[in-house]
Amino acid sequence: MKLDYNFIKKILITMEENDDFQIQSFKLMKALGITHELERLYMGHIQVLGDNHLIECDDKKHPYGFKIKTNNYCINNANYRITARGYEFLDMLKQDTVFNKIKNFTVSNAFDIGKQMLIALATGGIG
Repeated sequence: MKLDYNFIKKILITMEENDDFQIQSFKLMKALGITHELERLYMGHIQVLGDNHLIECDDKKHPYGFKIKTNNYCINNANYRITARGYEFLDMLKQDTVFNKIKNFTVSNAFDIGKQMLIALATGGIG
């Protein structure tokens, strides 16, 4: 799976715009327009967000709110929330200058590089 930063940004913005601090996975999927064909792409990106501590899931039995066995999977209606680190990353993704620089890196590298760029922007180091 190729990492899609536009999709990651869309997931995080949708979560941020939710009225509550948590959003159920089925509500998130509906808001994102996830069809059956896009479910595995969605699950892969949710796992990447979770692996990088950008979101948390309340389903402790199935850490990302779904169970995958080879070609079969089951999506639970778990609750997700954006972590403080996730809000920080979302701020990076909202800055076009930063977003365009970090979108070709892994999420963990993008986070570190993006954080440095935001600091430089805030202190006038990037024009």
